[in-house]
Amino acid sequence: MTTEVPATAGGHRRELPPRRRSDRLDTKQRASLESVLLRLPALLADLDVRRIRAGITEATREVTGATFAMYVAVDEDTESATVASTEDVVLGGLPDVRRAPLLAAAFGGSEPLRIDDVARWASSEATAEPYGSLADGRVVRSYVAAPVATRRGELLGALFVGHQRASAFDARDERLVAGMSSHLAVALENATALDERTRVAQALQETLLPPLLPDIDGVDLAARYHPAGEGNVVGGDFYDVFQDASGDWGVVLGDVSGVGPEAAGVTGLARYTIRAIATREARPSAVLGALNDAINAQRYGERFCTAVYLAFSAAARESWAGARGVLANAGHPPPLLLRDDGAVTVLDEHTGLLLGQFADAGLRDVPVELRPGDALVLYTDGVVEARAPGGQEFGQDRLVELVATCAGRTADGIARRIELSVIDYQVGNMLDDLAVVVVRAEL
Repeated sequence: MTTEVPATAGGHRRELPPRRRSDRLDTKQRASLESVLLRLPALLADLDVRRIRAGITEATREVTGATFAMYVAVDEDTESATVASTEDVVLGGLPDVRRAPLLAAAFGGSEPLRIDDVARWASSEATAEPYGSLADGRVVRSYVAAPVATRRGELLGALFVGHQRASAFDARDERLVAGMSSHLAVALENATALDERTRVAQALQETLLPPLLPDIDGVDLAARYHPAGEGNVVGGDFYDVFQDASGDWGVVLGDVSGVGPEAAGVTGLARYTIRAIATREARPSAVLGALNDAINAQRYGERFCTAVYLAFSAAARESWAGARGVLANAGHPPPLLLRDDGAVTVLDEHTGLLLGQFADAGLRDVPVELRPGDALVLYTDGVVEARAPGGQEFGQDRLVELVATCAGRTADGIARRIELSVIDYQVGNMLDDLAVVVVRAEL
């Protein structure tokens, strides 16, 4: 398009003469455009704001044949701008886009601006200086500038390309810069939105996990939680340790199906329902039964939850040593009881049904006794269902063999060894969250 410039004293607007050149692309231009088109999908899919700015600024310089390109955000100055220039040119002074009137207009309009020759409008050294120069003294005479705005019209910044030759750009370059500014706006908007969701998800996840485990006389406690992927989506694994109204202790480890806000809603419901019910109900089967009723009442559809709940009392001030408790399992992977001599028992005798799918989950209470040195290992399916690159699951048998070698370790030593073994088994490619809680009676 032909760009309008500020009105003259007589009130008439003068058009900057377009540079005449063939519409036919030469071999170098075609190769440059092809290179940018091949890179553009990756640039738009990137989630790192710095890489997005640098990549699209450089791409804009390439497709227009500009000496340099620059992106300036609406809240920053030239010193903080993202700049891309050709290898054979050294910039002497970057344009001060706030002080150069024709460039500053890019922050207030909606269309690209083209300046065919700065020298026609900057009549003195002082007025030309804000438009920038090269290290060898040549001034930057040609510009195309375009606002970078979101789909809602929010201005993010402006994209500039410059050249030391007069009339270096034409209408095609205006369209290219306008198109690249639109791509830049979409990429920045998506990256910013995802970053916000990531921070919200992380903050939400932190509220669903206890920050510190309590100190319990006679009992050594430890927990490990490792989110799948980059940890930017709220998972369904949760655990909690708390003291009930009778002075005994409750330990719960659960897993809600799916990820995201819906899973987080069930996770929050599960954790706080268990805490509330445990203040007046001592039996683990009754606590998990009440949670089953709560999830069914909320009508979460296909969303379900598995959980294992242990209520126990420590014997620090009693005549016996160790810890005694009662365990209930609602469709969760069976806990492992590690004896101090290395023997491992899989506690799978009475496993109820998934919570939130049936009116009666068929829950039963199972007594558990930890003698000094014994440990109870609770874990989510992210442990046993972890897959090696070849597709083979970690499996319960491998977990039992691993836990058998942990006798004599602290609770944290056991939990950490399980976590690292599973991560190594997957070669770091975790497809599901992993959570481990270990309750060990002190010697």
